[in-house]
Amino acid sequence: MTWRTDSSERARDNRCIGLSQANKRFLASKAAMLLPIRTDDLHARLQKLASRQDGSPDLEPSQSRSESIASTLPPIDFLDVEVSCRQALIESGGRPVCSIQELSHILAAPTVGYEAVLSWLSDDPDSETGIGDLKTVFTRQFMRWWEFRKSQWDSRGLGDSEAGFSAFLEASRRKNLAIGFKAWVSGPSFDETTRRRWQYMPTSRQLPEGRTFPAHSNAVKIRLAPHHFTKPLQLRKDPQKQTAWTDWLEYLAFELKCLEKLTATAESLEPECHQSMRRLLRAKQPNGNKAASRSAAFVSTKPRQHFPGGKGGNIAKELAAARADRDASQKSIDDFIRETRAYMQAGRDVFYQKHRVEWVIKEARLMENEMFPQSNWTTIKKRKQRDEEPPEPQPKSTKRRVGGRNANSIAPPATSHPRRNPGRSARQTSLKG
Repeated sequence: MTWRTDSSERARDNRCIGLSQANKRFLASKAAMLLPIRTDDLHARLQKLASRQDGSPDLEPSQSRSESIASTLPPIDFLDVEVSCRQALIESGGRPVCSIQELSHILAAPTVGYEAVLSWLSDDPDSETGIGDLKTVFTRQFMRWWEFRKSQWDSRGLGDSEAGFSAFLEASRRKNLAIGFKAWVSGPSFDETTRRRWQYMPTSRQLPEGRTFPAHSNAVKIRLAPHHFTKPLQLRKDPQKQTAWTDWLEYLAFELKCLEKLTATAESLEPECHQSMRRLLRAKQPNGNKAASRSAAFVSTKPRQHFPGGKGGNIAKELAAARADRDASQKSIDDFIRETRAYMQAGRDVFYQKHRVEWVIKEARLMENEMFPQSNWTTIKKRKQRDEEPPEPQPKSTKRRVGGRNANSIAPPATSHPRRNPGRSARQTSLKG
């Protein structure tokens, strides 16, 4: 492969030479005007440069802007970052998945208490990705909440509005100040960096671009209809004028839309996964290949013989064939893993997104009880009274004997099933889904 590098370098050098020759006079005149250096001065500088030792501070490259900023940031612990992100999430209208104390217990034993934050994982808690997820739960919750916030503005045709960015800028400033990045927040690059993050932040629209706000509002209501929340949804053209309850229901619609997209992606990859499975089943298996069958048939039908001058020749051929079949089977397995990797990842994404949607719904139920406790209790009481009211007595003439009982008599209640383990049932339902 060296000849390609050499030829490419020669071609590049030839192009540079041609360019310098074509512009030699122009560049020389410009250099003479801009950098008037005498030859003796240049020779002295070169000698001084050659006499310096490697690693001299004068020869080290200057720091980039990001390196300069990083050098001014104080050392912090990841838990301090999570504490600040959790508080910033609350101030922005979000709801943290757990407390700091609960997170500390989960980090101490990830495989024991991870179910409390399962909705914010993307892999097993004992994997490298899962451990990283546990250490950034509130950081990712904060960014996810603002992805939803930006989607609010974008769905209303206000994606370029300064109001949305200003709110994100203020939330980011409070968060970084709480972490301890005062110098960076007060620096000139903070606003510019935050604006770029806002511009490249992903969004998820309820409807294709160009639809009106009433159409967006109707799409949100349709997605929420199966959950039968007590209080109606009241979306506003300006999302900053909405209540916390309305924001949370719209956030639920946002996560439901994301689940629909992930499910569609997984379903689109399913046929290819089935084809890969069929190809794998048709391939030779490590414990049932043709070589093993030939070897077994050879051993069972022919007695062991010792051929003079060719001892072990047939066995060597059989072993070579078995190795070839083994390699072919291993290749089929490797191909199957490679071909189904995208489908398996899509399935994991759907699994964890389902848990996230369930968590958002559970939080919405808690908000109902927190914000409207009296109305909920009144509704529950009315339902209970209605269910416990005895049936109206019927005239004696309408009574009929059915199997030794009156037709209007109340049958004994059916035996209820024992209560199932909710955690186990949830896990089984998630695995089936």
